[in-house]
Amino acid sequence: MKESPILNKDRISNIVSGIRRYYHVSEASLDLLAGHLEEHKYSKGHLLTRPGTKDHYVYFIEEGCTRTYFPVKGKEVTNWFSCEGDITFSSTSFYHKMPAYEFIEVLEDASIYLISIEILEQLFASDIDLANWGRVIHQEVLFKMQTLRLDRLNLTAHERYDKFCRENPTLLNRVNLGYIASFLGITQQYLSNLRAQNRILR
Repeated sequence: MKESPILNKDRISNIVSGIRRYYHVSEASLDLLAGHLEEHKYSKGHLLTRPGTKDHYVYFIEEGCTRTYFPVKGKEVTNWFSCEGDITFSSTSFYHKMPAYEFIEVLEDASIYLISIEILEQLFASDIDLANWGRVIHQEVLFKMQTLRLDRLNLTAHERYDKFCRENPTLLNRVNLGYIASFLGITQQYLSNLRAQNRILR
């Protein structure tokens, strides 16, 4: 595995905080990871992944926000948002080396650091801290996906919206209302009505 210059971790403070939110990775392991990260600047609307194309990278978000969505019967169905400190990637490309099913769209001008899936897997194989972080974060993602499915079955639309507001307060003024409605499984008009009701109740 090629050695790269160590990236100044002050430049990736949000990424470091995001990693350590799930697992306290050591400084040495962070240096190892940082040495393989490449910074890219993306403009709003840029697509990181597209269906039918195998993607080769995992994306660490230092600044900005993305959404993951699927085309379903002519509509865009949003199923995930990622912001500062988060990672995003095509699950089929990462786990199965297959073409992506999903689009990942940059929602605002962003600073995103890339690492190839191949190199990240090598780091997992050689560094126990990074391997443990990878295991924990994938467990967390699976848990959140299961929770979203259960919420769709058990919570009313109003309850799902209230929960989204509690858990994602910074997204409310950053993300298109239609994307949030799609994520919650309701129409944009219905979400507008819910927001209006909340303002009246306050």
